[in-house]
Amino acid sequence: MEKVKSLDQIEKELFEVGKAPFEYEETRLSVTDSRVFASAGNKVFSLNGEYTLIDGGDEQPDFSGGITANVPSTVQTALFENGLIPDPMFGKNDKFARQAAYKIWWYKKEFDYNGECIRPTLCFDGVCHKAHFWLNGKYLGSHEGMFGGPFFRVDDILEIHNTLIVKIENSPADPKHYSEYADYDDGWKNGVVINCVYGWHYACIPTRGIWADVYLSSTPKLSLERPYILTEDYKTGKIGICTKAVGENSGTVNVKISPKNFKGKEQFFTGDFSVSGEKNLHFTLNVDNPKLWWPNGYGEQPLYNVTVSFETDDDLVQEFNEVIGIRQIKMLPENGTPKSDHYNWKFTINGKYIFIKGTNWCTTDALLRCTNERYDRFLTLAKHQNLQLLRAWGGGLPESDYFYAKCDELGLMVQQEWPTCWDSPKTQPAKALIETAYLNTIRIRNHPSLVRWAGGNELSECDEPSMKRMAQLAFELDGARPFHRTSPYAGSLHSYGTYWEMEEMDSALNLRAPFIGEFGMASAPNYESVLRYIPPEEANQTIDRNAKTCFNYHSPRFNEFLWPENYNDLDHLLMRSSEFLDIKDIKDFVLGTQLAQATAIRHTLEGQRADIGAYGVCYYKLTDVYPACSWSTVDYYGVPKIPYYIIKNAFAPIHAMLEIKSITAADCFNIYLLDDNAKLSDKEVSIKVNAFDGNLKQIAETKVETVPKSRVNSVGEFKLDQKQQEDVRFISVRLFEGENLIDDTFYILNYKNKNCLKSLPQADLKAEVKDEFLYIKNCSDVPAVGVFIENIKNDTKFTAQDNFLFIHPKSERKIKVNIMDGISVRALNSNGEKYGND
Repeated sequence: MEKVKSLDQIEKELFEVGKAPFEYEETRLSVTDSRVFASAGNKVFSLNGEYTLIDGGDEQPDFSGGITANVPSTVQTALFENGLIPDPMFGKNDKFARQAAYKIWWYKKEFDYNGECIRPTLCFDGVCHKAHFWLNGKYLGSHEGMFGGPFFRVDDILEIHNTLIVKIENSPADPKHYSEYADYDDGWKNGVVINCVYGWHYACIPTRGIWADVYLSSTPKLSLERPYILTEDYKTGKIGICTKAVGENSGTVNVKISPKNFKGKEQFFTGDFSVSGEKNLHFTLNVDNPKLWWPNGYGEQPLYNVTVSFETDDDLVQEFNEVIGIRQIKMLPENGTPKSDHYNWKFTINGKYIFIKGTNWCTTDALLRCTNERYDRFLTLAKHQNLQLLRAWGGGLPESDYFYAKCDELGLMVQQEWPTCWDSPKTQPAKALIETAYLNTIRIRNHPSLVRWAGGNELSECDEPSMKRMAQLAFELDGARPFHRTSPYAGSLHSYGTYWEMEEMDSALNLRAPFIGEFGMASAPNYESVLRYIPPEEANQTIDRNAKTCFNYHSPRFNEFLWPENYNDLDHLLMRSSEFLDIKDIKDFVLGTQLAQATAIRHTLEGQRADIGAYGVCYYKLTDVYPACSWSTVDYYGVPKIPYYIIKNAFAPIHAMLEIKSITAADCFNIYLLDDNAKLSDKEVSIKVNAFDGNLKQIAETKVETVPKSRVNSVGEFKLDQKQQEDVRFISVRLFEGENLIDDTFYILNYKNKNCLKSLPQADLKAEVKDEFLYIKNCSDVPAVGVFIENIKNDTKFTAQDNFLFIHPKSERKIKVNIMDGISVRALNSNGEKYGND
């Protein structure tokens, strides 16, 4: 019988891929003593900084009336910084930023140059989208595509004083009238751009401008690709260093490897090379006592600095400085048996199987002001949410070097998709799309956080020639990571039935697949964040589905998208939030939508984790490109919503849970104990389950004592009789090791049409801040439900270790917080707000 192949292997053969870099002949490097490296000759001269920006026609304008634009940035950012347009994130001001997209823009920079680079090349890392370039009056050429290039040799053009001019075309653009309220633009389908700023999602601010670095770079005679440094054997510390060389030369390669974020010794290696024409060089070495890199929750993230220097007799010394982590990934088939119609979904790293807990990562700013500070905030929140994988979604962009470096540091793995969505490869320029994949694969492939490539988002056919070429690049420039055509595909699932199609919430709770790549529910940001983008007169408004307000405007499709039968955004959001509360104003709307979002996501995450036939899940989504009611759990400003904390709890490495398949209480719930790292293995623990009715009276309880043996442990059942099923509103699940509470969660059931959250008996809460902890005591005889810790004046920086809590009567919780000053505590049934030390 012929052996069944996985789809991974079938596609690799179908795509007719060439050799991976590490499959070429190996040259073993020798260990050497410490040595001084020759000075690098591949120097860079930055051309970032102040440019003159002006709009104009096809002919070069008079720049005397221009404004100062700081490069890198977008045209819209420059206009805002110069006071020429109002804040695009406020109200309906995105319309002014949108208008700026539909013009021709010219950049001019004058600079002095004293010959710092040898055989200089003028390099652009990102110009959006189609542009023409002149240096000292000489036309250099044009370029299309946002994510790297062009590159021009300019050694015969540069002078001591120079003038660089860049013309940005109004492209790609295909504006369509959407309504009197908003419009959109399908032009992104004709270009390779960040596409979620073209009006189909949150904002219509098509990006323009020189948004990434500009510089001069030395050009060696021998062309060497930026080396690919990979782990070939994690057990022995075997490292491969691979590069493609073009030219005629020979020389010496010297390598230094040293710890970056831990103590250890430096190691040095050396060897010879020779190139005649084109050659793939493959060097290997072994790191002594290798420290392994692990994803968040499974170990530390030791990183190594690697310097690779190529020295020849008659050429520049080419030096490359990289940061790596020693780790090896492998994808195994489900249940050990390959499937010809499924990818291998069982993820292992350094020989250990890991169930993937993930989210979708989306660009954090429509104007591409993706600063290091924003990355720090959102990525740190991702780590704290117990996430391990960020799906860098095809509606966004290949992120900055800082993003991937931060993911390396935090143990956040990345699935990188290229900027394609919904069959756009059929119309996108193939040359630009392939160039994007080529340049960015080489740029980011050394990061240990990067674990998978994907062609794009929700591509129905995935059979364009550009898809084949993207797959070939993934294997031929990398080869150590899998490539997936798209998501969902071949065993993965996307679903939004409970939102767009208004299906019953239970359909979301029962989603299961080998891997869930996208699903979720939209909700409003916290009330204080809403006030940041609406005018004061709207702050206390009643909710009206038909109103042309700024609040309604900041919704997934500007409150104008009708799906499927004249439903708009507010209809979708009100349907779900009204199941929890009688929605009268924005505060009700915020709470109701956030509870709906948490319900639609958390049960699926838990159910997928408890299913031994499932291998991972990514909810949609963590981050936002624009302030709006959206699917994110952290809003545009960096403020976590209630669902952020509920999902954090659902993803806890050690977690006791009930399998919830319906928002209506069942007669029997399966109890699971999840233990990602088997830290509780062979330890005796207990799980207490308590059920409460709408008056917060306990109506049922059980206690399970168990000794967990594996990652997923089915440990018992929680049963309710018919009356208890009708009466139950809340179920608390607590996990104890001895007397120590190590996990705590609660569920809301039978909430639909009950408005039960507004009629709960009041709890008496006391809060006190001591050291780095907040102590919250419930002094009453009823549970405190949904206890929420806030720091409103520091909300964009504040985080709490746990939040949205169920505190039993006469009980106290100790919560670590990062900012003491200004803390407040509220609950669904508290008497107002209790301040810690404001």
